[in-house]
Amino acid sequence: MVCPRKQRGLTASLSSSIVYHLQQAVSLFAKSSFCILRVRDLAYSTTSTAQTNDVSAIEGAINGVPSIERITFHLLRLEDGVILDEKVYYNDFINLVHSMGVFLYEDLLCIMSLRYQAIHILQIRESGNLVNIRMIGPFCHEDDELFLNSHVQVAEGKTFLSGVKQRLLSYIFRKHWSEEADQIVRIQYLKRKFYFHFQDYIDLIMWKVSRSTDQHTSFFAVYNMETTEIITFYQNSTEELYDLFEQLYDHFHAASRNSLHANFISSHSNNIYAFEQLCTIKNNAGSLSQFVKKMATSLPYTCQSQSPSPYFDLSLFRYDEKLISATDRLRHSTEHPIKFISRRQPHILKFKIKPGPETSGSDARSKRVSSFLFHPYLPLAISIQQTSFMQPTVVNIHFRR
Repeated sequence: MVCPRKQRGLTASLSSSIVYHLQQAVSLFAKSSFCILRVRDLAYSTTSTAQTNDVSAIEGAINGVPSIERITFHLLRLEDGVILDEKVYYNDFINLVHSMGVFLYEDLLCIMSLRYQAIHILQIRESGNLVNIRMIGPFCHEDDELFLNSHVQVAEGKTFLSGVKQRLLSYIFRKHWSEEADQIVRIQYLKRKFYFHFQDYIDLIMWKVSRSTDQHTSFFAVYNMETTEIITFYQNSTEELYDLFEQLYDHFHAASRNSLHANFISSHSNNIYAFEQLCTIKNNAGSLSQFVKKMATSLPYTCQSQSPSPYFDLSLFRYDEKLISATDRLRHSTEHPIKFISRRQPHILKFKIKPGPETSGSDARSKRVSSFLFHPYLPLAISIQQTSFMQPTVVNIHFRR
């Protein structure tokens, strides 16, 4: 997979479709924050001002979370690049790297405000408008705030726990309550399992939103938007969570019903070769608990984070997943091309792809990382190689010849 010398300038093959210039001089496009709504030929992109770490605490904001003065979501029409609508968030923090703080499913756009611990749910209407339909966090029902303001007197300087936090505490309490039938044993069990960790549960913050984060203790909650109930709650080292991950992996991806390409992503739930790879990693792990935590770091998945390209189909090709995979993330880059071996003919090299400069002129001591963007079905890919020591980023366009 290389670009022939005769066609280095891809002017004849590629043309500029959309060019959008920022209106605010202090704004920057957010890297890796661009998703396509395939049904209506729309897409959203994000711009933001610089991040500020030294910010004073204000009412409703979480201490220690940085702030961005202005974050703007642009809804674009792909046909002509016209901006149909914009949604702006001020003095907030939304994790835009690889769309970790944003999730798109069908016509619903979920935005996770880390600073204010709120999930904004927007609907993309047929008219091309972004419409707020729900905010989950401080309140669960649409009229919760009105009810509290009308019926409850709060002492000055005192605040309620957020609606989602109260739902979570209620779920944990009722779960532990139902696990013991004897009244005396139940009280001791609640002291040990619930009240002893009460402040830890209070201090939890929502970090990522998806359908369903680091190696430290984290938890996963499944929340029903309609009933405002917590359906289930797992710690990231729980084997029960891993069993669901192993057996129902595809259900952790909210693939669009209208996207045929997303149905062909290889996983250990639908591909025997991917399952064998997972079993090998599991068997070689020193600790099952640490292995489960490592697998849980990828949950919940961000939208459009896996490529449906047939070149990543493990039934067709074999490749080094330490260097390249369907998951969109930075990977270690080597001087040697990445080989794709035929699965049916184990010793046949089908093609290879080399990120970075064609000639090995970079410092061998410099650390190189690469990311890849594959077309959903055409033999076309883009590789982006970044190096340390202030060396320029190398972007290559590859196609199968």
